[in-house]
Amino acid sequence: MRPINFNSIDKVLSYAKYENYKELILPEVCFAGRSNVGKSSLINSLLNRKGIAKVSKTPGQTKTIIFYRIDNFFSLVDVPGYGFAGLSKKKIAEMSELLHSYFTNSTNLKNIYVLIDSRHGIKKIDLDFLSFLDQNKLVYKYVFTKSDKLKAIDKKKILNTLHKENCLSAIPIIFTSSKTKEGIKELKGNILKVISENEKNPQ
Repeated sequence: MRPINFNSIDKVLSYAKYENYKELILPEVCFAGRSNVGKSSLINSLLNRKGIAKVSKTPGQTKTIIFYRIDNFFSLVDVPGYGFAGLSKKKIAEMSELLHSYFTNSTNLKNIYVLIDSRHGIKKIDLDFLSFLDQNKLVYKYVFTKSDKLKAIDKKKILNTLHKENCLSAIPIIFTSSKTKEGIKELKGNILKVISENEKNPQ
């Protein structure tokens, strides 16, 4: 695999309807998580751009599927945070349909990074989403955000809980912080591994 430059973002595409998305052909990795989990901040850190993903204290700001095409090699996909805080019933229905269409129909999607707020752990809404992914046989990994708020003992508690609940399909578990940059290098490496494996074993 050739060297990949995460800073080289040659195109950003946004889709509010799944049918518009079908022309894309690059392999995709997706960031998903409940509203206000720190997804935009993590994307900015990963791509080394301060404002390419809009950061807001108000949940539910991402309302479309956004594709960041990296070095003309793969796409990093940002989807609306589930939970849909503060949105109308009509908008919730539209976004739910958009997410369902993307996750169940995409042939380019290679891995879903499920973002979990380290401070709050896995909530019922996360479990519901993980169940949906399992039912549709989608591959995912856990990424715990805002890890700068945790102590080492807190991380061990999270890992122990996941082991006890047999939530092992998402290993390796990556702790990240957009402030301290913890886990950013590890996450980049994991993404490249996913893409590299896809090159060797295309579906």
